[in-house]
Amino acid sequence: MIDPTRACPFAAGGGRRGALGRGPGVVTAAVVALVTAAATAAADPPPAGEPSPEQPAPAPPAHTAASVAGAPRPDGGTGRTDPVDHGDSTARVIGRGVLFLPKELYALVMAPIRGALWAYDRYDLENLYYRVFYNADRTIGLFPVITYATGFGGAVGARFEDLNVLGEHERLAVQATTGALLGQHYREEVLLAMRTGNRIAHWLELRLDANLTRRPAEPFYGIGNGDYVRPTGMPIDPLTDDAAVKTYSRYREAHAGLSADFHIQDLHLTATGSLVKLGFDRSTTGPPIDVIYDPMGLVGFDNGVSHAYGELDVGWDTRHRVSWWEPRSVHAAGSLVDVFAGRVAGFHGSADYWRYGLELQHYFRLAKGPRLIATRLRLEGVTGARDQVAFAELPALGGGDFLRGYPFERFRDRVAAFGSLQYQWDLSHFVDAYLFADIGRVFPSLDDLSLHQLRAGYGIGLALHSNQGFLLEGNLATSIDGGIFVSVAFNPILDARTRWR
Repeated sequence: MIDPTRACPFAAGGGRRGALGRGPGVVTAAVVALVTAAATAAADPPPAGEPSPEQPAPAPPAHTAASVAGAPRPDGGTGRTDPVDHGDSTARVIGRGVLFLPKELYALVMAPIRGALWAYDRYDLENLYYRVFYNADRTIGLFPVITYATGFGGAVGARFEDLNVLGEHERLAVQATTGALLGQHYREEVLLAMRTGNRIAHWLELRLDANLTRRPAEPFYGIGNGDYVRPTGMPIDPLTDDAAVKTYSRYREAHAGLSADFHIQDLHLTATGSLVKLGFDRSTTGPPIDVIYDPMGLVGFDNGVSHAYGELDVGWDTRHRVSWWEPRSVHAAGSLVDVFAGRVAGFHGSADYWRYGLELQHYFRLAKGPRLIATRLRLEGVTGARDQVAFAELPALGGGDFLRGYPFERFRDRVAAFGSLQYQWDLSHFVDAYLFADIGRVFPSLDDLSLHQLRAGYGIGLALHSNQGFLLEGNLATSIDGGIFVSVAFNPILDARTRWR
């Protein structure tokens, strides 16, 4: 050890200097103490087990096979912590085999959809569509129209529309289409529609609709809910016999209607007045209607039908999109309650009768996208007897709008009722897919309503939208009675109304 009394000759400090200079002596003693402490720390090593301040702690020894040989194994056997795959069980192998065909069928059906979505995004088809067929503001357009329905035929044409004629969202639309089926000239149609928008008032819109239609091969399957039969050579009386045979007739329609829609928020009151003229004749396509069915039972077939129609419709419509990220035309939530009643006033001896209907819809939102379940119930009827109402004016089911999975207007009678259940999900922002099931039938009267001998159809569909609105919708459907049916429409199916009105 170092003796502090010998480290400095001035430590003892004696005589007059020591008596008068005690401060320097204290400082010298403090310095000597610090030096002594440092020397002591360097001379004495730290206790065992504590790292030296000047040297880092030694790294722990690496484990070797020999050092862990006696350690317990985590799984008690193999020493592996991950599950060991012993191969597929018999149940899994059977499950994969059972699901193989549905999986491949689903992939086959979805392949065109995936390809269409890829092309839609890859080539920006929406903007391309509007650049080609619309003006820069997307308010004036001239674009092609293509429709198709199995058993009814296809049509091609063009449509012109102006969505803001005078600056108050007035609308004008003119459409002309023509089509063919199996090489036969099939249909010609010209449509005119005008809307006043907000020109008169924000709570009132006037509407004008008119059309001229000619269909040289209009299908007719009899009256009632009957199954298909083979012709026996004897004419079938459609007023008393519901036997179904596919026949054709020439159909001509001239219609003009004016309506006023009074609306306050979700409540709509619509008054409609229209004039209708129908004509029929024998078709050169397929079995003629007047050969298979007794012409005396086909009301209006010989002389045609002309009448005026007035209707009052009350609707409560809360259907809406939930988020502004969703397309405007997509109903993601809400309900529709619609009731209508109208009076048919016949000309030239035609009968007068009432027409009535009820429609209920509700949308159950499941998740964003949107993903939803849409439900629909619809009933429509006439008070006129079978021998008073023109056969083409009877409420009908079948086709792409009502009771999908059956031919166009496959069933008709005095009362038609059906329900629909549809699960819908988004494939992209502008494309929705859906699975649906429709069920319903026609009845001779309201007293005959029942769940007996219901018809049911089901299938898959696609709906295309843009930021501005609805573009088109198509579906592939079948039914419990068989057959495959394809339909394409430019109006939402869930908004479909009776054709002639």
